[in-house]
Amino acid sequence: MHDFEPTQPFVDADFPSADRPFPIVEIFGYERSLLTGEARTSFTRRFCPFAGVDVECEKFRQYGYGNCSVTYRAEADSQYEIYATCDHRLDGAPIWAAVDHYFGKENRDQIILVPEVVLTSPRQSFDFVALNIESDDFCAIEAQAIDLRGGGVGPAFNALLSGQPREWRQLYSDESAQKGRKDNVAYGVNTANIYKRLGLQVAEKGGLLSRWNARLYVVAQHRCFEYLASRVAVEWNQERAQEIVFLTFDYTGKVDTNGQMEFKQVGTYCTTVSDYASALVSPSTNLSRGEFLARVRKKAGLK
Repeated sequence: MHDFEPTQPFVDADFPSADRPFPIVEIFGYERSLLTGEARTSFTRRFCPFAGVDVECEKFRQYGYGNCSVTYRAEADSQYEIYATCDHRLDGAPIWAAVDHYFGKENRDQIILVPEVVLTSPRQSFDFVALNIESDDFCAIEAQAIDLRGGGVGPAFNALLSGQPREWRQLYSDESAQKGRKDNVAYGVNTANIYKRLGLQVAEKGGLLSRWNARLYVVAQHRCFEYLASRVAVEWNQERAQEIVFLTFDYTGKVDTNGQMEFKQVGTYCTTVSDYASALVSPSTNLSRGEFLARVRKKAGLK
């Protein structure tokens, strides 16, 4: 455990851009420079401000890392973008936006938000269930960030914890030498998992909730939703009485006065379970059988 306790913000010179930008954008809920006293307190105490008041960072407790987002240029990106890497980054205001969309903000005093509701046979869970305690009306809410792949951002995170972010690249070299692998910064965001994991979950959970005459909300970063929408060709609309509703949010590039990065709603996208499920199983390529076999033969080294 590092015992560095910052008393001042980091400065731009602490994050030199060599072959690529410093990987981590947010740490323990705040912009990595730790611009405010609140940010530095959260850093020192390993808190997650999105999960509640004085709540310990779950990722740090489990894995030893407390990064909320990274910067990365995915295949579809023209430049480095910010990707939320922890579902708790969508807790708080984004989750309550889903509650308000369904029940109306004026009814908040009747609503309780119940986290991690687990079902068995087969085992699955909902991140949140919002329940009207007077009418028993409810909706389920899923929060979706993006997974990391590759070597991860551990060395960069440790550079922040030790108070030496300018040494981040050297820590990658040290780790590579220890593990006997190529010296590079081999982390990335797993866009494929958005379709494979979230895509199927939405169909399954949306279908279950439809049987109960209830609605599924998915709170997601907008760029993650765009990737899913490129693979699941649904005609989205904004009709409130739909069974599946995506509320999307993204970074504006601004930092709030408390030192947190501004994360605002971008759009509302609604559809039915039947339309979504139909689009999910529709072919995602126009490749012919002959073209596919040609690729197989080429891969195998055959003429």
